[in-house]
Amino acid sequence: MLEPGPPWHHMGLRAVDEAAWLVVDDRREAELAEKARLLAQRHDEVFAALDGTGPAGDETLALITGWLARHRPDLVIPRPAPGAADAHPLEVAGRQVQEDLCLMDRRDGATRLVAASLCFPTHWRLRDKIGGSAAAIHGPVPHYREELAPRVDRFLERIPAGRISVRRNWGVHDHDTLFVPEHPSPRPGITADDAGERLWLRSERQTLRRLPETGAVLFTIRVQFARLGVLAARPDVARRLAAAARGAAAAGTDRVPAHLDAVCAWLDRVR
Repeated sequence: MLEPGPPWHHMGLRAVDEAAWLVVDDRREAELAEKARLLAQRHDEVFAALDGTGPAGDETLALITGWLARHRPDLVIPRPAPGAADAHPLEVAGRQVQEDLCLMDRRDGATRLVAASLCFPTHWRLRDKIGGSAAAIHGPVPHYREELAPRVDRFLERIPAGRISVRRNWGVHDHDTLFVPEHPSPRPGITADDAGERLWLRSERQTLRRLPETGAVLFTIRVQFARLGVLAARPDVARRLAAAARGAAAAGTDRVPAHLDAVCAWLDRVR
């Protein structure tokens, strides 16, 4: 996860083998428990599905259970929570993996977000985006419509079944909270001297693949954290992250880290 991600105006996609589609690590039990808690207590904030998305949800569930059976047969697959036997299949699928799951499909002349199990959002609310096109979802991102929207739309229309594409987003946060639908107020007093201990890298590993039967596009988002201080051993990544942070600030994008000056000053010290 120690990569700053592509420049803000590039998609940064590359192909990945099917065996590496999803990521399982030692945070699995805790993160699945947090998903279960959010689905029980804040269901309408973390799950939404438009009418007619059941078949794509079924296909997603079959794809995920098949992947787990082939690549991690040692894992016990959680079943729906008590009382959720009639849950949407995308919700059932989302309870089995650490990734959040979003389905995009063609409706009303555009590729739209039609269903999502989104327990670990980074500064966006599902209820604001469900049913929206890619351009509408990224509306607050500066320059998105001019720089990225045409390429994203073409990619979503043309991605072939059988190909899995992966990219990363990155951010620097002063907390390691998974459910972050809003921009929290920055914590005070963080300086270049303690930024390595008090700040976190938040990385999103995102994959896209077309479902061969329904034709919907499945978008997965896996949130991972590491202390900023781990970059003390990776000056190459520290340099790239500092350049990316300054570039984001100059471009006016939403990737500007909280505590930008402290972050860049700390990164500049890494040799």
